[in-house]
Amino acid sequence: MNKIKITVMRKARYDDLIEKYENPIEHACDLQEGQVFICDG
Repeated sequence: MNKIKITVMRKARYDDLIEKYENPIEHACDLQEGQVFICDG
C-alpha cells in the first residue's frame, strides 16, 4: 500500500460563502497550519 501524506499549508476563510451556504459559525476549520495527516492508501 502507498502512504499518503497531507499537510495543511494554508487556511482560508470566505465569509461571503459561509453566509451564503452555512449557518453563521465562528470557527469554520479547526485545522492548524503545518498539521500533518498520514494514511495508508
